[in-house]
Amino acid sequence: MTPRYLDFDPQSGGPQYLEDLATGYWFSEVLFTAVSVGVFDLLAGGGMTADELAKRLRWALRGTERFLHALCALGLLFRDGEMFGNTALAAACLVRGKDGYQGDSILWRQHLKDSWGGLESCLQSGGRVSYLPDDESGRLQQRIRSYIQAMDNVGRAKAQEVLPLFAGAFKGAGTGLEILDVGAGSGAVSAAFLEHFPAARATLLDLADVLDIARELLDARGLGERVTCCPANLLEPWPAPDGRYGLVLLSNVIHVYSEQELPGILTRAARRLVSGGYLVVHDFFPGHDPAKAALLDLNMFINTYNGRLFPEQWVRELLFREGLRVTGLVPLQSDTALLIASPDPEALDRLNLVAPPGSPYK
Repeated sequence: MTPRYLDFDPQSGGPQYLEDLATGYWFSEVLFTAVSVGVFDLLAGGGMTADELAKRLRWALRGTERFLHALCALGLLFRDGEMFGNTALAAACLVRGKDGYQGDSILWRQHLKDSWGGLESCLQSGGRVSYLPDDESGRLQQRIRSYIQAMDNVGRAKAQEVLPLFAGAFKGAGTGLEILDVGAGSGAVSAAFLEHFPAARATLLDLADVLDIARELLDARGLGERVTCCPANLLEPWPAPDGRYGLVLLSNVIHVYSEQELPGILTRAARRLVSGGYLVVHDFFPGHDPAKAALLDLNMFINTYNGRLFPEQWVRELLFREGLRVTGLVPLQSDTALLIASPDPEALDRLNLVAPPGSPYK
């Protein structure tokens, strides 16, 4: 699989590349607006004319026509005569209620726009400068819910890339597979494994407020009875036994923590594995997508206390110290990648993957 960073050489782009960077918000603002007002939901039942959409949205026709033209140019709508409709991508990912819906994730990115506007202030102060007032607990709860729903959108999509890697990994043990989802968020990645292995069970570790939302989402998918939610601070002892789990997941978790905190988390995760189990670290890594990784690192600088991105080699070394064998970086088609570790070298041979050039399994 070709790393994403080989797709484009910025040095060949000249002034046009700089222009595209400077106008990047044009693209996102069109997408934010279309999702927030429900353009794609309105078109889900069939095509509409610009006039019909303008009336439903209570917009001026003149602006609506130009807005729809922009959505067509971005590949999100198509036009057939006077009628506009959703393209395949929009129908699959931008219509609320569809399994592939990404609207919550998109609108969470819109929410982050204000804090990114304070980038210079963060750089001057050396860290995060935007905090909710102490009396805004209700608003904080809504932000947590919005974030978990956004990450559920992302997690469902990522899980469809991760699951095939383990097609033959459990050799029938999947009927009794025990999963530990560390920093589980919505539990979306665990859910994909539970749906694939009907007798598997999952234990979710996260903060209590997060797990309340995860429980709602998993109940809605019919998986709630096979899930145990364990409220936990990952920096403190975990309420999960050592040596029990065939699959331990850390999906988009490690970038939330500092370089001082991460080693302890990986030690706790490694201790929970059965002898032939797998520890999966799914995250953003510079070796897969340097631009996205660098920008996500800045996002953590702006919006968290300690979060940052880590080079994959440093994470691999931490896993080696736990006595685990570790794959090279396993890139997904999207912007994240995996490191998969196991105490049993033969377990890595059962994975359905090909090592990237220059990154043999160890």
